Amino acid sequence: MSTWDRTSYYYSGQGVVLIGERDSAGKPKGLVAVGNVPALAIAIETSVVEHKESQSGQRGIDLRLTTETKATLTLTLENFIAEVLALALRGGQTFKKAASLTGEALKLYNGKVLALANAKASSLVVKRGATTLTAYTNDATPYDYKSNLDAGSIKMNDGAVTNLGVLTTGGTAPSAITVGNPTVVTVANTAVVGDYVAFSGFAGADAGLINLKAHKITAASATQVSIDLDTTGKTITLGTPLSAFDGVALTADYSYAAQYLVDALTVSAPERWLRFEGLNTTDGNNPVLLDVFKFSIDPMRELALISAEGAAQFEMSGNVLADPLQASGSQYFRQTLLR
Repeated sequence: MSTWDRTSYYYSGQGVVLIGERDSAGKPKGLVAVGNVPALAIAIETSVVEHKESQSGQRGIDLRLTTETKATLTLTLENFIAEVLALALRGGQTFKKAASLTGEALKLYNGKVLALANAKASSLVVKRGATTLTAYTNDATPYDYKSNLDAGSIKMNDGAVTNLGVLTTGGTAPSAITVGNPTVVTVANTAVVGDYVAFSGFAGADAGLINLKAHKITAASATQVSIDLDTTGKTITLGTPLSAFDGVALTADYSYAAQYLVDALTVSAPERWLRFEGLNTTDGNNPVLLDVFKFSIDPMRELALISAEGAAQFEMSGNVLADPLQASGSQYFRQTLLR
């Protein structure tokens, strides 16, 4: 054993990270824990200019001038709640109380998903004018839409598997149909090529080819549309048809649960007091405290919303700024130890 040996106290840390706003005197205005933090680190960097002497022939370094000292703090978070995400995204959070909504305006897009303004919906009723559209029950029953109430969205039926329900009710009535490839329908129209249209009410032995399904528009004018349907040699007559073009107005009535909205990148760089109330698990859980007086938070670099396995994480980082309001000691951060 060396005479000069000294007992070493090793460190393995865990603990709670708290963040709070600062008051005008540079003190915390109350701190709030941010949840589970599996990693917390402060990095200190210096920028140095080295001067070389020019007398000895060796060009030796005879001066090192520090031009910048920079401290950065990074923490990994696992608490996916609005308050913490808003801070990491330089955003704002809004709490919406549970409520009911009548007549939310939507536009029809045949076969596509329409997003409601709120999540966690219930008692959903979708209408076209005064007509209540038919919700999905099973693949054997005609319907107009399926719903994802948790996400607050609906998907309009395109009729590929199951016929549409009552979507065309109240729609503009075509005045003629010409079978062939493509099929041409004479009807007042504001849709454009690439939009979809659904029809009902055509007659004839082969009317099932066109009725209660959505068809892509391949040519359009104010009075006619051509659709991607080959009816060459088929028997389809006018009957009493109706139409439902992309862009038609729909409405939704529903209730929704309380929820939070986080709007990213809407506020300037927040400056916060950060405190770590930790413990050293290799030294009897003795406390290890850290106070960062002025933490300027950058917006998170990445928000990963799909992960292959395990709990997702996100990173909050930024600069530890010099705080002239700290009257003594460090202006950056202070650590408190029992040893």
